[in-house]
Amino acid sequence: MQENSFAARTHRYEFKNGMKLLVLENRANPTVSFYGVLKAGSYFNPPGRHGIASLTASMLNKGTARRSKLEIAEELEGAGAHLSFSASTFTVSIGGQALSRDFDMVTSTLAEELREPSLPGEELEKLKLRTLASLKQNQEETRLRAVERLTQIVYPSESPFHQPTLERLTSEIEDISIDDLEDFYRSRYGASSLVLVVVGDVEPAQVHGRIGDLLGDWTGTPAARIDLPWTPLQKTPTRELIQLKEKANADVIIGHASGLRRSSPDYLAAMLANRALGQSTLSSRLGLKIRDEMGLTYGITSSFTESGLGDGPFLISVTVAPSNVEKAIETSQEIVKEFVLSGIREEELRDEQSAWIGSFKIGLATNAGMAAQLTSAEVYDLGESYLDRFSNLLGSLTKADVDNAIRQYFHPESATTVIAGTFD
Repeated sequence: MQENSFAARTHRYEFKNGMKLLVLENRANPTVSFYGVLKAGSYFNPPGRHGIASLTASMLNKGTARRSKLEIAEELEGAGAHLSFSASTFTVSIGGQALSRDFDMVTSTLAEELREPSLPGEELEKLKLRTLASLKQNQEETRLRAVERLTQIVYPSESPFHQPTLERLTSEIEDISIDDLEDFYRSRYGASSLVLVVVGDVEPAQVHGRIGDLLGDWTGTPAARIDLPWTPLQKTPTRELIQLKEKANADVIIGHASGLRRSSPDYLAAMLANRALGQSTLSSRLGLKIRDEMGLTYGITSSFTESGLGDGPFLISVTVAPSNVEKAIETSQEIVKEFVLSGIREEELRDEQSAWIGSFKIGLATNAGMAAQLTSAEVYDLGESYLDRFSNLLGSLTKADVDNAIRQYFHPESATTVIAGTFD
Protein backbone atom coordinates (compact mmCIF):
# COMPACT_ATOMS: atom_id res chain seq x y z
CA MET A 1 0.00 0.00 0.00
CA GLN A 2 1.53 3.34 -1.04
CA GLU A 3 2.15 5.72 1.83
CA ASN A 4 0.38 8.65 0.16
CA SER A 5 -2.58 6.62 -1.12
CA PHE A 6 -6.11 7.31 0.05
CA ALA A 7 -6.27 3.81 1.50
CA ALA A 8 -3.16 4.44 3.61
CA ARG A 9 -4.18 7.94 4.71
CA THR A 10 -7.79 7.17 5.61
CA HIS A 11 -8.47 6.04 9.16
CA ARG A 12 -11.59 3.90 9.49
CA TYR A 13 -13.37 3.31 12.82
CA GLU A 14 -16.40 1.20 13.71
CA PHE A 15 -18.32 1.78 16.93
CA LYS A 16 -20.29 -0.72 18.96
CA ASN A 17 -23.55 0.99 17.99
CA GLY A 18 -22.86 0.31 14.29
CA MET A 19 -21.72 3.81 13.34
CA LYS A 20 -18.82 4.03 10.89
CA LEU A 21 -16.36 6.93 10.91
CA LEU A 22 -13.74 7.68 8.25
CA VAL A 23 -11.15 10.39 8.84
CA LEU A 24 -8.65 11.74 6.34
CA GLU A 25 -6.08 14.27 7.52
CA ASN A 26 -5.37 17.03 4.98
CA ARG A 27 -3.35 20.00 6.22
CA ALA A 28 -3.54 21.97 2.95
CA ASN A 29 -5.72 24.64 4.57
CA PRO A 30 -7.28 25.24 8.02
CA THR A 31 -10.70 23.85 7.14
CA VAL A 32 -12.64 20.65 7.68
CA SER A 33 -15.49 19.11 5.67
CA PHE A 34 -18.11 16.67 6.88
CA TYR A 35 -20.13 14.27 4.77
CA GLY A 36 -22.35 11.44 5.82
CA VAL A 37 -25.45 9.39 5.25
CA LEU A 38 -27.96 7.37 7.22
CA LYS A 39 -30.73 5.16 5.88
CA ALA A 40 -33.86 7.25 6.41
CA GLY A 41 -34.88 8.29 2.89
CA SER A 42 -38.25 8.20 1.15
CA TYR A 43 -37.96 4.44 0.57
CA PHE A 44 -38.91 4.16 4.25
CA ASN A 45 -42.00 6.38 4.08
CA PRO A 46 -44.96 4.65 5.76
CA PRO A 47 -47.78 3.65 3.37
CA GLY A 48 -49.91 6.65 2.49
CA ARG A 49 -47.39 9.07 3.93
CA HIS A 50 -45.30 10.44 1.06
CA GLY A 51 -43.17 13.33 2.22
CA ILE A 52 -42.44 12.20 5.77
CA ALA A 53 -38.77 11.35 5.15
CA SER A 54 -38.10 14.65 3.42
CA LEU A 55 -39.94 16.71 6.01
CA THR A 56 -38.21 14.95 8.90
CA ALA A 57 -34.75 15.59 7.44
CA SER A 58 -35.61 19.23 6.79
CA MET A 59 -36.79 19.64 10.38
CA LEU A 60 -33.49 18.54 11.95
CA ASN A 61 -32.09 22.09 11.79
CA LYS A 62 -35.28 23.77 13.01
CA GLY A 63 -34.29 23.60 16.66
CA THR A 64 -33.34 21.10 19.33
CA ALA A 65 -34.34 20.27 22.88
CA ARG A 66 -31.73 22.78 24.05
CA ARG A 67 -31.65 25.56 21.46
CA SER A 68 -33.84 27.31 18.91
CA LYS A 69 -33.05 27.22 15.21
CA LEU A 70 -32.10 30.90 15.42
CA GLU A 71 -29.57 30.31 18.19
CA ILE A 72 -27.98 27.46 16.26
CA ALA A 73 -27.94 29.42 13.00
CA GLU A 74 -26.31 32.44 14.65
CA GLU A 75 -23.55 30.31 16.14
CA LEU A 76 -22.82 28.57 12.84
CA GLU A 77 -22.99 31.72 10.74
CA GLY A 78 -20.82 33.60 13.22
CA ALA A 79 -18.10 31.03 12.62
CA GLY A 80 -18.64 30.89 8.86
CA ALA A 81 -19.71 27.25 9.21
CA HIS A 82 -22.69 25.33 7.93
CA LEU A 83 -24.53 22.06 8.43
CA SER A 84 -27.27 20.64 6.23
CA PHE A 85 -29.56 17.62 6.03
CA SER A 86 -31.50 16.42 3.00
CA ALA A 87 -33.44 13.28 2.19
CA SER A 88 -33.16 11.38 -1.07
CA THR A 89 -34.68 8.09 -2.16
CA PHE A 90 -32.82 5.84 0.27
CA THR A 91 -30.75 8.02 2.55
CA VAL A 92 -30.48 11.26 4.44
CA SER A 93 -27.33 13.14 3.49
CA ILE A 94 -25.34 15.19 5.97
CA GLY A 95 -23.09 17.99 4.76
CA GLY A 96 -20.96 20.48 6.61
CA GLN A 97 -17.93 22.69 6.52
CA ALA A 98 -16.03 24.80 9.05
CA LEU A 99 -12.68 26.16 10.02
CA SER A 100 -10.74 23.47 11.86
CA ARG A 101 -10.62 25.64 14.98
CA ASP A 102 -14.43 25.36 15.15
CA PHE A 103 -14.44 21.56 14.83
CA ASP A 104 -15.68 20.96 18.40
CA MET A 105 -18.52 23.46 18.05
CA VAL A 106 -19.72 22.08 14.73
CA THR A 107 -19.57 18.44 15.79
CA SER A 108 -21.48 19.16 19.00
CA THR A 109 -24.15 20.94 16.93
CA LEU A 110 -24.29 18.03 14.50
CA ALA A 111 -24.79 15.55 17.33
CA GLU A 112 -27.39 17.79 18.98
CA GLU A 113 -29.43 18.10 15.79
CA LEU A 114 -29.21 14.38 15.07
CA ARG A 115 -30.03 13.22 18.60
CA GLU A 116 -32.30 15.92 20.03
CA PRO A 117 -34.42 17.56 17.32
CA SER A 118 -37.37 19.37 18.88
CA LEU A 119 -39.53 19.09 15.71
CA PRO A 120 -41.59 22.22 16.48
CA GLY A 121 -45.14 22.17 15.12
CA GLU A 122 -45.09 25.73 13.79
CA GLU A 123 -41.99 24.99 11.74
CA LEU A 124 -43.62 21.90 10.27
CA GLU A 125 -46.64 23.90 9.15
CA LYS A 126 -44.44 26.49 7.42
CA LEU A 127 -42.39 23.74 5.80
CA LYS A 128 -45.52 21.98 4.55
CA LEU A 129 -46.82 25.19 2.99
CA ARG A 130 -43.51 25.77 1.16
CA THR A 131 -43.43 22.16 0.02
CA LEU A 132 -46.98 22.24 -1.33
CA ALA A 133 -46.36 25.56 -3.10
CA SER A 134 -43.27 24.10 -4.77
CA LEU A 135 -45.15 20.98 -5.83
CA LYS A 136 -47.92 23.10 -7.35
CA GLN A 137 -45.37 25.19 -9.23
CA ASN A 138 -43.72 22.04 -10.54
CA GLN A 139 -46.97 21.09 -12.23
CA GLU A 140 -46.36 23.88 -14.71
CA GLU A 141 -42.86 22.67 -15.59
CA THR A 142 -42.97 20.61 -18.77
CA ARG A 143 -39.88 18.53 -18.04
CA LEU A 144 -40.89 17.70 -14.48
CA ARG A 145 -44.39 16.70 -15.58
CA ALA A 146 -43.00 14.44 -18.30
CA VAL A 147 -40.56 12.73 -15.93
CA GLU A 148 -43.29 12.30 -13.31
CA ARG A 149 -45.59 10.59 -15.79
CA LEU A 150 -42.85 8.35 -17.17
CA THR A 151 -42.07 7.03 -13.68
CA GLN A 152 -45.76 6.28 -13.18
CA ILE A 153 -45.81 4.23 -16.38
CA VAL A 154 -42.51 2.41 -15.88
CA TYR A 155 -42.57 1.71 -12.13
CA PRO A 156 -45.29 0.11 -9.99
CA SER A 157 -46.92 2.32 -7.38
CA GLU A 158 -45.01 0.68 -4.54
CA SER A 159 -41.62 1.48 -6.11
CA PRO A 160 -39.62 4.36 -4.61
CA PHE A 161 -39.03 5.58 -8.17
CA HIS A 162 -42.76 5.95 -8.89
CA GLN A 163 -43.65 9.63 -8.46
CA PRO A 164 -47.20 10.07 -7.11
CA THR A 165 -49.68 12.51 -8.62
CA LEU A 166 -49.95 16.04 -7.26
CA GLU A 167 -53.36 15.28 -5.83
CA ARG A 168 -52.07 12.31 -3.87
CA LEU A 169 -48.95 14.12 -2.67
CA THR A 170 -50.95 17.16 -1.60
CA SER A 171 -53.45 15.09 0.35
CA GLU A 172 -50.81 13.03 2.11
CA ILE A 173 -48.55 15.97 3.00
CA GLU A 174 -51.47 18.00 4.31
CA ASP A 175 -52.31 15.14 6.69
CA ILE A 176 -48.77 14.79 8.11
CA SER A 177 -48.53 15.76 11.76
CA ILE A 178 -45.76 16.18 14.30
CA ASP A 179 -46.75 12.78 15.69
CA ASP A 180 -46.02 11.26 12.28
CA LEU A 181 -42.58 12.88 12.18
CA GLU A 182 -41.78 11.79 15.73
CA ASP A 183 -42.79 8.21 14.91
CA PHE A 184 -40.65 8.25 11.76
CA TYR A 185 -37.70 9.74 13.63
CA ARG A 186 -37.88 7.11 16.37
CA SER A 187 -38.20 4.26 13.88
CA ARG A 188 -35.55 5.35 11.34
CA TYR A 189 -32.92 7.55 12.97
CA GLY A 190 -30.00 6.02 14.80
CA ALA A 191 -26.29 5.31 14.65
CA SER A 192 -26.59 1.79 13.26
CA SER A 193 -26.75 2.99 9.64
CA LEU A 194 -24.75 6.20 10.08
CA VAL A 195 -21.62 6.71 7.99
CA LEU A 196 -19.73 9.90 8.83
CA VAL A 197 -16.65 11.11 6.95
CA VAL A 198 -14.38 13.93 8.16
CA VAL A 199 -11.66 15.37 5.90
CA GLY A 200 -9.39 18.29 6.59
CA ASP A 201 -7.07 19.94 9.07
CA VAL A 202 -7.69 17.45 11.88
CA GLU A 203 -5.91 14.72 13.80
CA PRO A 204 -7.66 11.34 13.24
CA ALA A 205 -7.33 10.03 16.80
CA GLN A 206 -8.79 13.24 18.20
CA VAL A 207 -11.69 13.09 15.73
CA HIS A 208 -12.32 9.49 16.74
CA GLY A 209 -12.44 10.43 20.39
CA ARG A 210 -14.65 13.46 19.83
CA ILE A 211 -17.20 11.65 17.65
CA GLY A 212 -17.18 8.71 20.06
CA ASP A 213 -17.99 11.03 22.97
CA LEU A 214 -20.83 12.69 21.04
CA LEU A 215 -22.40 9.78 19.17
CA GLY A 216 -20.80 6.59 20.47
CA ASP A 217 -23.69 5.86 22.84
CA TRP A 218 -26.46 6.82 20.38
CA THR A 219 -28.53 3.76 19.65
CA GLY A 220 -31.87 4.57 18.08
CA THR A 221 -33.29 2.21 15.50
CA PRO A 222 -31.64 -1.05 14.38
CA ALA A 223 -29.94 -1.03 10.99
CA ALA A 224 -32.48 -0.56 8.20
CA ARG A 225 -32.75 -3.08 5.38
CA ILE A 226 -33.23 -2.11 1.76
CA ASP A 227 -34.82 -4.99 -0.10
CA LEU A 228 -35.89 -3.62 -3.46
CA PRO A 229 -36.83 -5.95 -6.31
CA TRP A 230 -35.44 -5.32 -9.78
CA THR A 231 -37.86 -3.62 -12.15
CA PRO A 232 -38.46 -5.64 -15.33
CA LEU A 233 -38.09 -4.00 -18.71
CA GLN A 234 -41.33 -3.18 -20.49
CA LYS A 235 -42.12 -5.53 -23.34
CA THR A 236 -43.58 -2.86 -25.65
CA PRO A 237 -43.01 0.89 -26.06
CA THR A 238 -45.54 3.38 -24.66
CA ARG A 239 -46.24 6.98 -25.58
CA GLU A 240 -48.25 9.72 -23.86
CA LEU A 241 -48.92 13.42 -24.36
CA ILE A 242 -49.45 15.92 -21.52
CA GLN A 243 -51.19 19.14 -22.52
CA LEU A 244 -50.11 22.27 -20.65
CA LYS A 245 -51.26 25.81 -21.35
CA GLU A 246 -49.18 28.52 -22.98
CA LYS A 247 -45.81 26.79 -23.20
CA ALA A 248 -43.41 28.01 -25.86
CA ASN A 249 -41.36 24.82 -25.78
CA ALA A 250 -42.13 21.16 -25.27
CA ASP A 251 -40.14 18.66 -23.25
CA VAL A 252 -39.66 15.09 -24.40
CA ILE A 253 -38.58 12.35 -22.01
CA ILE A 254 -37.65 8.95 -23.42
CA GLY A 255 -36.73 6.20 -21.00
CA HIS A 256 -37.10 2.83 -19.34
CA ALA A 257 -36.12 0.99 -16.17
CA SER A 258 -32.35 0.86 -16.31
CA GLY A 259 -31.62 -2.48 -14.68
CA LEU A 260 -28.40 -0.85 -13.42
CA ARG A 261 -27.23 -0.52 -9.82
CA ARG A 262 -23.93 0.56 -8.31
CA SER A 263 -23.31 -3.06 -7.38
CA SER A 264 -23.55 -4.18 -11.03
CA PRO A 265 -20.14 -5.47 -12.16
CA ASP A 266 -20.38 -3.49 -15.41
CA TYR A 267 -21.49 -0.25 -13.73
CA LEU A 268 -18.47 1.76 -14.87
CA ALA A 269 -18.79 0.48 -18.44
CA ALA A 270 -22.46 1.47 -18.54
CA MET A 271 -21.78 4.94 -17.14
CA LEU A 272 -18.94 5.43 -19.61
CA ALA A 273 -21.27 4.44 -22.44
CA ASN A 274 -23.80 7.01 -21.31
CA ARG A 275 -21.16 9.73 -21.27
CA ALA A 276 -20.50 9.06 -24.94
CA LEU A 277 -24.19 8.84 -25.81
CA GLY A 278 -25.66 11.87 -24.12
CA GLN A 279 -24.31 13.00 -20.76
CA SER A 280 -22.89 16.19 -22.28
CA THR A 281 -24.98 18.35 -24.58
CA LEU A 282 -21.79 19.70 -26.15
CA SER A 283 -19.73 16.58 -26.90
CA SER A 284 -22.02 13.51 -26.87
CA ARG A 285 -23.61 11.82 -29.87
CA LEU A 286 -27.06 13.14 -29.04
CA GLY A 287 -25.76 16.66 -28.49
CA LEU A 288 -23.58 16.81 -31.58
CA LYS A 289 -26.38 15.60 -33.86
CA ILE A 290 -29.57 17.10 -32.47
CA ARG A 291 -28.15 20.33 -31.04
CA ASP A 292 -25.19 21.20 -33.22
CA GLU A 293 -25.96 19.65 -36.61
CA MET A 294 -29.77 19.85 -36.71
CA GLY A 295 -30.24 22.88 -34.46
CA LEU A 296 -33.35 21.46 -32.82
CA THR A 297 -32.47 22.28 -29.21
CA TYR A 298 -30.12 24.06 -26.86
CA GLY A 299 -30.08 21.07 -24.53
CA ILE A 300 -30.33 17.30 -24.77
CA THR A 301 -28.93 14.84 -22.24
CA SER A 302 -29.12 11.21 -21.25
CA SER A 303 -28.61 9.82 -17.76
CA PHE A 304 -28.89 6.84 -15.47
CA THR A 305 -31.01 8.39 -12.76
CA GLU A 306 -30.42 6.91 -9.30
CA SER A 307 -28.54 3.82 -10.38
CA GLY A 308 -27.19 3.38 -6.87
CA LEU A 309 -28.89 1.30 -4.20
CA GLY A 310 -31.72 0.75 -6.68
CA ASP A 311 -32.21 0.58 -10.43
CA GLY A 312 -33.68 3.97 -11.25
CA PRO A 313 -34.64 4.94 -14.80
CA PHE A 314 -32.49 5.59 -17.83
CA LEU A 315 -33.70 8.86 -19.38
CA ILE A 316 -33.14 10.95 -22.49
CA SER A 317 -34.35 14.52 -22.01
CA VAL A 318 -34.70 17.14 -24.74
CA THR A 319 -36.41 20.54 -24.96
CA VAL A 320 -37.67 21.50 -28.42
CA ALA A 321 -40.21 23.65 -30.21
CA PRO A 322 -43.55 21.81 -30.53
CA SER A 323 -43.12 21.63 -34.30
CA ASN A 324 -39.85 19.71 -33.88
CA VAL A 325 -41.04 17.09 -31.41
CA GLU A 326 -41.41 14.24 -33.89
CA LYS A 327 -38.07 14.95 -35.56
CA ALA A 328 -36.30 15.04 -32.17
CA ILE A 329 -37.88 11.76 -31.05
CA GLU A 330 -37.15 9.97 -34.32
CA THR A 331 -33.53 11.15 -34.46
CA SER A 332 -32.88 10.33 -30.80
CA GLN A 333 -34.18 6.81 -31.27
CA GLU A 334 -32.07 6.35 -34.41
CA ILE A 335 -28.93 7.47 -32.60
CA VAL A 336 -29.51 5.06 -29.71
CA LYS A 337 -30.28 2.17 -32.06
CA GLU A 338 -27.06 2.84 -33.97
CA PHE A 339 -25.18 3.03 -30.67
CA VAL A 340 -26.52 -0.38 -29.66
CA LEU A 341 -25.76 -1.85 -33.08
CA SER A 342 -22.23 -0.52 -33.58
CA GLY A 343 -21.07 0.23 -30.06
CA ILE A 344 -18.69 2.92 -28.89
CA ARG A 345 -15.95 4.15 -31.18
CA GLU A 346 -12.36 3.74 -30.04
CA GLU A 347 -11.76 7.48 -30.06
CA GLU A 348 -14.94 8.05 -28.03
CA LEU A 349 -13.77 5.47 -25.52
CA ARG A 350 -10.37 7.12 -25.10
CA ASP A 351 -11.84 10.62 -24.90
CA GLU A 352 -14.43 9.67 -22.29
CA GLN A 353 -11.93 7.73 -20.20
CA SER A 354 -9.54 10.68 -20.19
CA ALA A 355 -12.26 13.24 -19.40
CA TRP A 356 -13.79 11.20 -16.59
CA ILE A 357 -10.45 10.39 -14.97
CA GLY A 358 -9.54 14.08 -15.15
CA SER A 359 -12.79 15.27 -13.57
CA PHE A 360 -12.53 12.59 -10.87
CA LYS A 361 -9.06 13.80 -9.90
CA ILE A 362 -10.17 17.43 -9.92
CA GLY A 363 -13.04 16.50 -7.59
CA LEU A 364 -10.54 15.05 -5.14
CA ALA A 365 -8.71 18.36 -4.88
CA THR A 366 -11.03 19.64 -2.13
CA ASN A 367 -11.89 18.36 1.32
CA ALA A 368 -15.56 18.23 0.36
CA GLY A 369 -14.80 16.24 -2.79
CA MET A 370 -12.70 13.70 -0.91
CA ALA A 371 -15.36 13.38 1.80
CA ALA A 372 -18.10 12.75 -0.75
CA GLN A 373 -16.09 10.09 -2.58
CA LEU A 374 -15.09 8.32 0.63
CA THR A 375 -18.72 8.27 1.73
CA SER A 376 -19.80 6.78 -1.59
CA ALA A 377 -17.07 4.14 -1.38
CA GLU A 378 -18.22 3.17 2.10
CA VAL A 379 -21.94 3.10 1.28
CA TYR A 380 -21.39 0.88 -1.77
CA ASP A 381 -18.81 -1.31 -0.02
CA LEU A 382 -16.03 -0.39 -2.45
CA GLY A 383 -13.36 0.32 0.16
CA GLU A 384 -11.18 3.39 0.62
CA SER A 385 -8.73 2.02 -1.96
CA TYR A 386 -11.37 2.61 -4.64
CA LEU A 387 -10.24 6.22 -4.84
CA ASP A 388 -6.75 4.98 -5.66
CA ARG A 389 -7.93 2.28 -8.06
CA PHE A 390 -10.53 4.28 -9.98
CA SER A 391 -8.28 5.58 -12.75
CA ASN A 392 -6.90 2.11 -13.50
CA LEU A 393 -10.34 0.51 -13.34
CA LEU A 394 -11.77 3.01 -15.79
CA GLY A 395 -8.71 3.09 -18.03
CA SER A 396 -8.68 -0.70 -18.36
CA LEU A 397 -12.16 -0.85 -19.90
CA THR A 398 -12.12 -2.04 -23.50
CA LYS A 399 -14.45 -1.40 -26.39
CA ALA A 400 -15.85 -4.92 -25.88
CA ASP A 401 -16.59 -4.15 -22.20
CA VAL A 402 -18.48 -0.99 -23.06
CA ASP A 403 -20.29 -2.53 -26.04
CA ASN A 404 -21.56 -5.36 -23.84
CA ALA A 405 -22.88 -2.79 -21.35
CA ILE A 406 -24.56 -0.84 -24.14
CA ARG A 407 -26.46 -3.94 -25.25
CA GLN A 408 -27.33 -4.74 -21.65
CA TYR A 409 -28.67 -1.35 -20.56
CA PHE A 410 -29.92 0.61 -23.60
CA HIS A 411 -33.30 -0.51 -24.95
CA PRO A 412 -34.86 1.93 -27.44
CA GLU A 413 -37.24 -0.79 -28.60
CA SER A 414 -38.95 -0.80 -25.16
CA ALA A 415 -38.74 2.87 -24.27
CA THR A 416 -41.60 4.95 -22.93
CA THR A 417 -41.93 8.42 -24.46
CA VAL A 418 -43.75 11.26 -22.68
CA ILE A 419 -44.22 14.68 -24.28
CA ALA A 420 -45.34 17.71 -22.27
CA GLY A 421 -46.22 21.08 -23.77
CA THR A 422 -48.84 23.10 -25.65
CA PHE A 423 -50.19 21.51 -28.82
CA ASP A 424 -53.01 22.53 -31.15
